[in-house]
Amino acid sequence: MRTWAIIGKEFLHIRRDIRILYFALIWPVVLLVLFGSTVTFDVRNVPVAFFDLDGKRESRDLYQAFRQTGVFDLRRRSDFDWAKSPGLLDRGEVRGLVILPADFSRHLGRGETASVQVLVDGSDNNTAQIMLGYMTGVSQVYNLRFAAEYLRSYGRQVPDLQPPVDHRTRFLYNPSLRSQNFIVPGLIAVIMMILGTLLTALTITVEWEHGTMEQLFYTPIRAREFIVGKLTPYFLISIVQMTLVLVTSVFIFRVPFRGNLFLFYLAAALFMLGALGIGLFLSLVSRSQQVAAMLAFLTTFLPAFLLSGFIFPIASMPLVLRIISYAVPAKYFLVIIRGLFLKGAGLDLLWPEFLIMFAYAAFFVFISTSRFQKRVAG
Repeated sequence: MRTWAIIGKEFLHIRRDIRILYFALIWPVVLLVLFGSTVTFDVRNVPVAFFDLDGKRESRDLYQAFRQTGVFDLRRRSDFDWAKSPGLLDRGEVRGLVILPADFSRHLGRGETASVQVLVDGSDNNTAQIMLGYMTGVSQVYNLRFAAEYLRSYGRQVPDLQPPVDHRTRFLYNPSLRSQNFIVPGLIAVIMMILGTLLTALTITVEWEHGTMEQLFYTPIRAREFIVGKLTPYFLISIVQMTLVLVTSVFIFRVPFRGNLFLFYLAAALFMLGALGIGLFLSLVSRSQQVAAMLAFLTTFLPAFLLSGFIFPIASMPLVLRIISYAVPAKYFLVIIRGLFLKGAGLDLLWPEFLIMFAYAAFFVFISTSRFQKRVAG
């Protein structure tokens, strides 16, 4: 009965302060849409200045080969100046320069090697590497096509030249290599980690500031009854949050969900129970919303963003950070939801992550209960 009284009190508090529902239900979707739409590794419409100082058919063919990739926003020019044109990169007007010399066609016609100067802005190394890969591919295809035409011009009957090695690549789980298929599941882990922790940390520290928490110490309520009563309403809200972000991911961002829905909610329940437990523990060790918010940010968002494998591969990190990453719960939840979304993985593959998340949820609920008992005893 005492547990139900605490649960009823929390729901009454939520009903009176509609901001809690706004924070809990609206912000996860808003943040997912905002970051899911802006964080991307896809490279499209990269501005590149194409200086064609030759102007012959061969140079125009190369221009069209670059243009057909759909990656580059080509700006064809013929006013190249070694003193001024590289300034386009300095000012950020373009991300690369392709310079064809005036004797480009003449060298090709003689069967000689024609040089092409390519300058790429390397300040963004990810974009620069992707640009370089596309440019190299365009050059290779152009070389094969031109070599076939060159041989035919001498009356030789040759088929279209093909590379000596037929390298066939097939991308599993994310065939189109869409960044959002990779980013959005990771965002779910990061966003829900911080919001779940703040949900209990801030609402309970309000009671510290209003003095209502001290009143509970004079009641016969037990620690486990208090913890269950406090966590239950926010746990139910967090499941609604997970449903909203799942629907947003599938129907707005078109991320395929190939796994078992029950396993998704089981993982969400364990993950959010642990996040809520962290928030409850922080609210018991701090008595102000400012301190609780700062601790929640430092202990949840930063580790979830940096050490979970959300963007940065854990295998590429220094040994010390790889060891610390084992203590980040978002790391295991991220493995589960990416496995469920993209691979359709089952419990036979994901059971170690489920087991670890269960242990971490039980740990934080246990230490929160122990902390409350000490406060009551004190």
